[in-house]
Amino acid sequence: MINVALAGQPNSGKSTIFNMLSGVNQHVANYPGVTVDKKSACIKHHGESYQIVDLPGTYSFSMFSLEERVAKSFLLDEETDVIVNVVDASNLRRNLYLTFQLLELGKPVVLVLNMMDVAKRREIAIDCDMLAQMLNVQIVESIGSQQQGKAEILAAIERASQQSMTKPFMINYNELETYIAQLEKQITLESTIARRWLAIKALEGDDLILKKVGLTTESIRDLTATVHTRHDLDVDQSFACQRYASADLVYHKCVEEKQLGKVNLTAKIDRLILNRWLAFPILGLVIYLIYQLSIIGGYKLTNYTWPLFASLKNIVIDMVPEAQFIDLPPITDFAIWMVNSAIALLNYLPIFFILFALIAILEDVGYMPRMAFILDRVFRRYGLHGQSTLPLVLGGAFVGGCAVPGIMATKGIADERARLATILTVPYMNCLAKVPFYTLLLGAFFPNQMGQMMFYISTVTLFIALIVARFLTSTILANRETAPFIMELPPYHLPTIKGVLLRAFQRVYLYIKKVVTVVMAVAVVLFVLLQYPGVPGDKMAGFRDEANNALADFDRQAKKTGVYTLVDEQTEVFALINLYDGYKAKRMLAGSKKAVVALDQLFLAANPQLFPLVRPENSSRADAKKINKAVRKLSKVNKRLQMAIKSEKIANSFLGLFGRALEPITRFSGFDWRINVAFLSSFAARESAVATLGSIYETGQAGQRAEESIAQDGVYTPLHAVAMLLFMILSPPCIATMVVVKLQSNSYKWMLFATFFPITLGIIISSLFFTLASSLGWSGIQMMQYFYICVAALALALAFIKIKPSAWQVGE
Repeated sequence: MINVALAGQPNSGKSTIFNMLSGVNQHVANYPGVTVDKKSACIKHHGESYQIVDLPGTYSFSMFSLEERVAKSFLLDEETDVIVNVVDASNLRRNLYLTFQLLELGKPVVLVLNMMDVAKRREIAIDCDMLAQMLNVQIVESIGSQQQGKAEILAAIERASQQSMTKPFMINYNELETYIAQLEKQITLESTIARRWLAIKALEGDDLILKKVGLTTESIRDLTATVHTRHDLDVDQSFACQRYASADLVYHKCVEEKQLGKVNLTAKIDRLILNRWLAFPILGLVIYLIYQLSIIGGYKLTNYTWPLFASLKNIVIDMVPEAQFIDLPPITDFAIWMVNSAIALLNYLPIFFILFALIAILEDVGYMPRMAFILDRVFRRYGLHGQSTLPLVLGGAFVGGCAVPGIMATKGIADERARLATILTVPYMNCLAKVPFYTLLLGAFFPNQMGQMMFYISTVTLFIALIVARFLTSTILANRETAPFIMELPPYHLPTIKGVLLRAFQRVYLYIKKVVTVVMAVAVVLFVLLQYPGVPGDKMAGFRDEANNALADFDRQAKKTGVYTLVDEQTEVFALINLYDGYKAKRMLAGSKKAVVALDQLFLAANPQLFPLVRPENSSRADAKKINKAVRKLSKVNKRLQMAIKSEKIANSFLGLFGRALEPITRFSGFDWRINVAFLSSFAARESAVATLGSIYETGQAGQRAEESIAQDGVYTPLHAVAMLLFMILSPPCIATMVVVKLQSNSYKWMLFATFFPITLGIIISSLFFTLASSLGWSGIQMMQYFYICVAALALALAFIKIKPSAWQVGE
């Protein structure tokens, strides 16, 4: 198999070329030990197999960014036969800086001049023959967005793979040549990489290369000091200057620009997009559209996906043992729990797919780096930078985001300190799963101020995130590695449908693979914690007495009919109840009358004797209607008892006992064991907090909403409600978010920090403000207002306190 590495600078169209060569036959993983995506594909050409790896986009082989380290490590450690260097033909001079370093490796290189249509549109003429002669490489012209050049690239790769080790491309580094030669003699490593390239990188002080060739940092430091003393030269700057000078020489000999000095379309658009007064309004509009299309539009699509998942749930229920009235077999209970846990996550796939597709469009168009450029000046005051914008927006800068794609979007942040700070602050945004909880409490305690309270909730989270980011980057992340914030504003391009869809599908697949599988494992643990040790014997005996009374009442009613022989056994009654509940669940998913008729026929064929009692409209016997009325009554009793058993299980479960054990701590926030259990059970998914509270406060009264039950309970006041809101605002969204924190930071330590730091902060803040409000006689609205004012004031104050200068600021 021929191993091919696809390398190029960001925005060169490298991924488009990769998609063109590989089609849909792609594999997406992570490079070992890091979170950078590794895309690869195996293709056949003229009977030969080719393994193509799409390396991360990198401007050079410095050690500034994670992507640069990954690309360099791959070329060093993997047996690469051919390097395909994709360059932007409309920006050749800048792209040659990386090309020179690839050529110096001594590997066969194919140079792909991509975006030739853009170059021609700008009247940039490239003498490919002269360029091939000067660089001693094969050159292929391509327009990846139009699927042009695939055959020529594959043919060039085939020819290059048949070449023997060529003489490495050389740039004359003048005074440094003596020291390069000196290091070459010291390097004894047997490698397919050119020894000269290893010597150059060693002289640059590259830690990875020094370790590989067995040289010490101290010896290189002494050598560079000698260069500075003798020649008054800085080694890094000298190498860079010579490469830029060589790129300039090649460019002037091979390229002719006929529109030199003219303002192109990109520059004209940027005058509007980056205008001092219009940049932020336009950015706000773009963010609003992303929110509307993905969160709002995607959520509407879940109305169509939910019936599909509900049908899947019904299929699973049909496969497991049936309930025996209030006795639900453990395997059935477990299966329903696992299916519900999976559906809770999978039902958001339409949102994620639209979200990822829109991100891909913004990336291809070229607006993403401009978004980072616009917000960099604001965010850097808090230790973040412009590339933190999209993760925070996706996480829920507006109400209704999701921390999972928000944290996944931090992959593109090169600065480790800013990337970690962003990962740890995205969970403070307004997760969509928290919205039902907010709605529940606001409806119960602030029905006339819901709009005002939602404004406070939706905006205070951004202030909190900025404060936390500033705290982290000034303390525990202060010594983290930073990178120059190199900002390139690429020309605007039209995205390709294939490229957008491929990337959206790949990211959704990663979400399913990395998150859902882990969450399912956690769901098993939560099931055990919420189910055991179970309902106490005396309580269960009371439930059974009530169930037996309901069954006896049904039996009395059935004896008065002529169809009693069909339900004279208890097992037959249980079968009838299950048939009634199953039919009712499936009928709710049948949209049209035709579907209902088909469903009736299906059930009648499977249950010819009992189904007429479930659907008496299809029977002419009056007895069927009487039995149906009794069945409906018995079904309601069954559901009520199962709900009561569930609530009792929660109260006496390991998690319930833990909730009681936490009361000495949480009582300062006004939380009792019931609130503690609601928060604990919702850690897998925040929507569970509403379900748990609803179960605990279930009254059995028809038509009464959960918020009405909570408000009428009399235990809680608006101050308790605000304390719960503050804790929910500050606490992490769900276990899925914590898993993604681990995946993106590659550290369990940061996952634990991201879990317990917000929880501790939430308890402290909610306790402080609940105590103050109770002591000073504040109302619930006043408590929220004072909290909001304090947070906003602190965030604004920190903006005017200078942060310690760092490398990324110097490289602004």
